[in-house]
Amino acid sequence: MTRWNPRLTVVLGLAAVAVGLGLGTLAPSLAVFILAVGIGGGIGIGLTGMVTQAALIADQFVERRGFATGIAFSGSMAGYALAWPAQWAITHLGWRGALACYVVGVAALVPCALRVYPARLQSAARAPSTGSAPDHRTAGEIVRSTAFWALAIVFTLPPLIGYLATIQHSLYLTARGFTAAEASLLLAAGGVLSAGGRALAGLVADRWGGPIAGFVSYSLSLVGVLCLLGMEAWPVPLLAYAYVFFVFLPLGSRATIVSVLVGRIAPRAQYGLIFGYLSIGNNLGAAVGPLLSGALYDRTGSYLAIYLVAAGLLLTALTAQAAPAGRTRGVLPVR
Repeated sequence: MTRWNPRLTVVLGLAAVAVGLGLGTLAPSLAVFILAVGIGGGIGIGLTGMVTQAALIADQFVERRGFATGIAFSGSMAGYALAWPAQWAITHLGWRGALACYVVGVAALVPCALRVYPARLQSAARAPSTGSAPDHRTAGEIVRSTAFWALAIVFTLPPLIGYLATIQHSLYLTARGFTAAEASLLLAAGGVLSAGGRALAGLVADRWGGPIAGFVSYSLSLVGVLCLLGMEAWPVPLLAYAYVFFVFLPLGSRATIVSVLVGRIAPRAQYGLIFGYLSIGNNLGAAVGPLLSGALYDRTGSYLAIYLVAAGLLLTALTAQAAPAGRTRGVLPVR
């Protein structure tokens, strides 16, 4: 994004997703399906996801960067709102037909990307507008700092925790007496909450700072996981609704918050690269979360262990969240 063509980067990413999912619709076995969708989707998300959008937004926004990032990032969380129509498509078209609809939707974004995205970023070439001395630290110096690794923890744990709390959503709720349609409807409601939560987190981060926004978001997630633990003893609908509200509202908001905090440890010319390094941890957390959730259930035969681990990790994240607040303040101005 910093050194090459943002427009072509996004187009190549969309093409990778379309090809991977297209091959997935034709897959004769589960192994081929995982390989096609995993490689195509992985490359596509890498080229079109958070790092790409964060770099583009940082190129255009200093004021209200968090709110702008939250609005852009809300699109990925809004995907949860497609849970009900996706279930309908699978029921009526089969999983291959539903996946083919996804391929058509992704391919339709290519001409939009060619029209909307710039051919190059401009921020690295612009002189600092803040009047402060230029920051000449290298990416290596930033990566070796304590603040970077504190942010890495803050950014790695959210998807791990999020998948622990949500990957078993449909199975868990149906085991507690909900129908599959009700579970998918709650997931769709969670998507709407998550989309709004990302934009709200950006607004809070701009107004009161990333550390405060992070503390609030992790606290809400902890309440939601405690509701899941409560359902182990009292499987009542009210706790299920509270779980959806408190878990999904801040779900994904940490990406918005970290996008603000990165501006405190990295100059604008290094912003995209440093955010990309931090996103490696985020993606690793996203990979470990589903595997850990399944392994815990296979090992214990219970959802209780999954949600206890999620609660413990949330407490760890709350502790790590305090570090960037004290160590990065004043490094670079964030407005």
